[in-house]
Amino acid sequence: MKSPLQIFRFKSRSSQVITVAVIIVKRWRRAVLSRSHVGRLSLIMKALNICQRTGTWSRHMHLNKLIPSHVSNKEKSRASPEPEQEDVVASIIGNYGRWQLLITFLLSLFSFPCTFHIYLPTFTARSTDFWCRRPENLSGLPLEAWINYSQPVDACNVRIIGSGVTVESILNNTAPLLDSFTKCAEWDFDRSEVGDTIISEWNLVCDRAGLTNLAEVVFLVGVGAGGVLGGWISDKFGRKRILMGMLVTQSTLAILSLLVRSYLQYIIVRLIMGLVSVSVVYAAFVLSVELVGGKWVTIAGVCNFFPLPLAYIIVSLLSLVMPNWRELQLALSIPGCMLLLLWFVLPESPRWLLSMGRVQEAKTILEKAAKFNKRELPADIDKILILFKSENHDEEPSVLMLFKGHLLKRTICLFFAWFAMTIAYYGLLLNIGNFNLGNLHATSIILAIVEIPAIALSIPILLKAGRRIPIFISMLVCGLACVATEVLAISLNYDWVLIVCLMVGKFAIGSTNMMLPIFTAELYPTVIRNLGVGASQISAGLALIGIPYLWKLTTLNDHLPMVTIAALSALGGAIVLILPETAKSNESRKSTALKVSAAMASSSPHNGTFTVADERGH
Repeated sequence: MKSPLQIFRFKSRSSQVITVAVIIVKRWRRAVLSRSHVGRLSLIMKALNICQRTGTWSRHMHLNKLIPSHVSNKEKSRASPEPEQEDVVASIIGNYGRWQLLITFLLSLFSFPCTFHIYLPTFTARSTDFWCRRPENLSGLPLEAWINYSQPVDACNVRIIGSGVTVESILNNTAPLLDSFTKCAEWDFDRSEVGDTIISEWNLVCDRAGLTNLAEVVFLVGVGAGGVLGGWISDKFGRKRILMGMLVTQSTLAILSLLVRSYLQYIIVRLIMGLVSVSVVYAAFVLSVELVGGKWVTIAGVCNFFPLPLAYIIVSLLSLVMPNWRELQLALSIPGCMLLLLWFVLPESPRWLLSMGRVQEAKTILEKAAKFNKRELPADIDKILILFKSENHDEEPSVLMLFKGHLLKRTICLFFAWFAMTIAYYGLLLNIGNFNLGNLHATSIILAIVEIPAIALSIPILLKAGRRIPIFISMLVCGLACVATEVLAISLNYDWVLIVCLMVGKFAIGSTNMMLPIFTAELYPTVIRNLGVGASQISAGLALIGIPYLWKLTTLNDHLPMVTIAALSALGGAIVLILPETAKSNESRKSTALKVSAAMASSSPHNGTFTVADERGH
């Protein structure tokens, strides 16, 4: 005789079994009646997901006998970083085609104006030799003789010149040497390497020398703030809107910077410029990787960074032709204005539209893309898009989502990794002049050229070796190269040896600079992907703030700046090892999808398989 409690439990289980069974039958029936192979596969995947999520009835109905064994084993792979999602976009327009090639190429062009503005201070804020200006009656005195006579200590204080001092008396060493000095008010600058700079225009020397670094600190504070703000706006209002809106602001500021007449105005313009520039870069990057699928996610992401070294070379060459900072600023502002015409060409991200539940807009874009790629649209595309739209589109993207669940560890580790990578990459890039390795332009171009093969090599490495290990190795190699630079600087006094070591370090950290953004984007779901990539710019911004002051450590020890870069680079690489390997999880998702598709092949009039996993995780 069963107790009332046992009867109640039995009825509860039976009710649950009946409810779930009805859902499964309906899903399966719709799948069988579906005319499209993609539609059948999608509906069956939904049915199998229901089977997987419901563990109570499988013990009673023994449905594991009806479902292939690999579905039962799916529970064992629940540790993968992201839940499996069907890549409906790739199934409609393909992983990569002519449309994706055109759009990703156009998006890569947005890196040019942003890199121009980041790299400009290498020449426009270049520190050069300076001396107190000669008075009119001594203008014919050779410069070296003037400096030796009037500024024996430094160029900030000048000897008081008596009324009887002449050019002849100084050259004959008969001029009186008074021990009275006064602060210099006007200076002349060495223009043999660069022309007019912000330092020479606003006399940022002596007591005002710290203002040079302040301008870059303000700019880099804007970079850190813009990463989070731009990422949040992009995830909320769309990739295209933030991309083009920030580009308009950037182009306007670039023109305004030519009109500034005070240093305060210049700082304000640089602050806002930093905020918008990083938003443009990462909005373009995220949009690029969301338009492609499969291995092309990695390739498109890396190719988006090819303009960086090219931009460094362009800035270096143009600064030779246009040495004055205002002329150089004007020349490098024109490309950004021309990119505004791409508003009529670039699409919004279909994946973002689907994640927001905006199915009709996504359908319009996918239809145009499929036509451009010469692919036939599925007959039931409307049903497919409605079926696969995000179930969480009503959840607004929030910064707090980055610190929930398993994303908390990823966010913290990525903050440390981005801080270390930024210190190493920009510490070497923006302090080229501090190495004193001869001509600034030649050194800049050499180190930029080294980065081109580093970017190209990142593609096969990411495809074959994953993410974590290559990033760790590249950051470790950068650290070792920095140590070798200092060791060899002590034992060998050859500039070419130091340049080779710097090239190795720049090559290694240049690869990291390509791989880490892709790794970061893969670790976050679509709804907060741009926010996650942008939030990493907080730590990057903190690192960038310290870059102008990094070489101030030489007051403690000449080798401390490079040792600091080496230590942080190695530590950052080690932290990356804590994060999950996204490449393996992507492969496992594709494997699962292929198995389910293969299981359906025998019952389908079509002979083919489809990969329905979105590698980036919605």
